Amino acid sequence: MKFPRSAAQTLTSLSDLHLSMSRFFVNGASAARLDDRGPPLAVWKSRMSSMTRLARLLGGVIAVATIAFAAPAFAAVPGAPPRVVAVLGASGDNVAPQILGAANELLKDHLQRTGTYTVVTPPGPPSAVEPNAQEAAKQATALGAEQAIVLHVTHYGNSARIRLNAYASGTGQLIYWDSTVIAGGPDELDVIIQRLVHALEIGKPVRESAELETVTDKETETLKRRNANHTIGAHIFTLVGLGTASGETETIPGGGLFLLYDARSWMADLSFDFGSNSFGAAIGGYYPLLREDFTPYFGAVVRLAHVELGGQGAGGILLQPTAGLLLGRLSSVQLRAEVGYFVATFGERENDPAVANPPKHIGHGLAINVGIGF
Repeated sequence: MKFPRSAAQTLTSLSDLHLSMSRFFVNGASAARLDDRGPPLAVWKSRMSSMTRLARLLGGVIAVATIAFAAPAFAAVPGAPPRVVAVLGASGDNVAPQILGAANELLKDHLQRTGTYTVVTPPGPPSAVEPNAQEAAKQATALGAEQAIVLHVTHYGNSARIRLNAYASGTGQLIYWDSTVIAGGPDELDVIIQRLVHALEIGKPVRESAELETVTDKETETLKRRNANHTIGAHIFTLVGLGTASGETETIPGGGLFLLYDARSWMADLSFDFGSNSFGAAIGGYYPLLREDFTPYFGAVVRLAHVELGGQGAGGILLQPTAGLLLGRLSSVQLRAEVGYFVATFGERENDPAVANPPKHIGHGLAINVGIGF
């Protein structure tokens, strides 16, 4: 596709096209008004057809004009000249001079590679002492640099922390600083320094500046998690249907097994139940009110079950807000007592064989549960 070579040519082309469309619309509308041989409906259809063609043509013109004018905007704009920065000697604690020298060279390479910075260094061997803000600014000013970049590495145990400071020349104002951990030894210096330089360039914290090539080995590790206590137990329950297909109170006793997980600030359980006229499985989540051996709690249970509450029976999801008591939270034996109110999300048909499609009823009622866990 060829675009107009200049904005003037584009405006001329659009002006000519606009004039052609105006003549088309006026001529079409005049012909429709002057055509007295056809009924009014035919005249209206003619006008609508003309307007439809006009809208399609105008849409194409707008699309072409948008591309023509936007194309220069998408072109690469020459960037500002690189900033001159002074890289002062890397300093460190419990770090070999060879490692510090390598870190200093890596810093210069990554700064230059961005294309945003031009690196200058003070004459003579690099100092092993970290300069303060005033000293760094003074050296940067003497070198004609806008900023002074200072790197410091602190080694401790099997890890190290590397810090990058950027000071404004003249004032010594701290423009940017951040630090991160080196957990993989000197082999990670290249990746970490590249990450720090990218964070400096975009002005974001180093933890938010990772790219595909600068993710550290430590960041790929699985996060450590606290172990949740778990208890296996048995329980007995009773569903007392207050809203039933029979119109009467229906009681459904049963029992089952449960697995309770205690994550200190919250609890959850998984249970499998079976009883007279019911069977299913449930997942519950609870919030304990105390951090002691005895605690009340509240939460909700989602139960997938098949129940018969005085009708033909039906299956689906039961929603059940629940409150309970837990005794022996810090012991190897636990007792639980719960009461909740269940509401079915499905309808159960009445048990009336004389009716082909008897009406459905939404079941609801009390749920009482007592269990013991080990």
